[in-house]
Amino acid sequence: MWQALAAERPDNVVLATEAAPLPLAPGVVLLPAPCTTRRPGRDLTDWMDGAATTDGTLRVGLAHGAIYDFSEESAATNIVPPNRAARSGLDYLALGDWHGAMMVDPRTHYSGTPEPDRFKHDRPGQALLVTLPAAGAVPEVVPVETGAFLWRTMPLHVLPQDDPAALLAGLLPAGLQRRQALTRIAASGRTSLAGRTALAGAIAQATPEFASLELDASALETECEAGDLDLIDRGGALREAAEALRAESLDTAKSEAERAVARAALGRLFSYCQKIAS
Repeated sequence: MWQALAAERPDNVVLATEAAPLPLAPGVVLLPAPCTTRRPGRDLTDWMDGAATTDGTLRVGLAHGAIYDFSEESAATNIVPPNRAARSGLDYLALGDWHGAMMVDPRTHYSGTPEPDRFKHDRPGQALLVTLPAAGAVPEVVPVETGAFLWRTMPLHVLPQDDPAALLAGLLPAGLQRRQALTRIAASGRTSLAGRTALAGAIAQATPEFASLELDASALETECEAGDLDLIDRGGALREAAEALRAESLDTAKSEAERAVARAALGRLFSYCQKIAS
């Protein structure tokens, strides 16, 4: 990767590929800790403790790694000490790895990403504008939004008497905002079979207006009454299939995954029958 970048980089791009002081400007030195592998098995910022610079020089650390154990896959030997800036006399430590913006201490920040790539952080992409007034002074850190797209998870709690489609309409952004929105609707609570079907239909109708729109209904329970089954059919094979699916969806002897399949199948059957009826 580094060889390809070195061959194709423009003149105004400097590659920090060695753990060695890199002068950026008079009185400003970058102390980089470039990644060697995905899991190096050691703290790559450790060398900064002994990196000598002249008095009054601004020391800026640059590293990629976890100060906190962000995932179960992270090993303790890969974690950067949270006091690295103080231990190494850094005026500022710029960190990558965690895709959300986070201040560890006034001198240590994760900037986040210029453009988010998942729902995890629920905030626009950003960079950090960092001003270092003088060596030893506390940095001034100002977030600057850079992302064109907004990733958001929006909770939608439904009660049995609610109209889920109407609640959804009041929740979604309006107009041109939808084009730049990647939105996940996290539905919870309880609704009827008709309400669940109406919610799925409203999501499908609105989806083309969004960069992405998806429904997570795993926490939404479905109350299926006899009247709902009557809307499928009052007798015959369809009614028998509906009764069987409803029984399976309520059967605690089956796994949650099996019950979820039965609920989904019952909802699909209900939707098909409603389309035919209309």
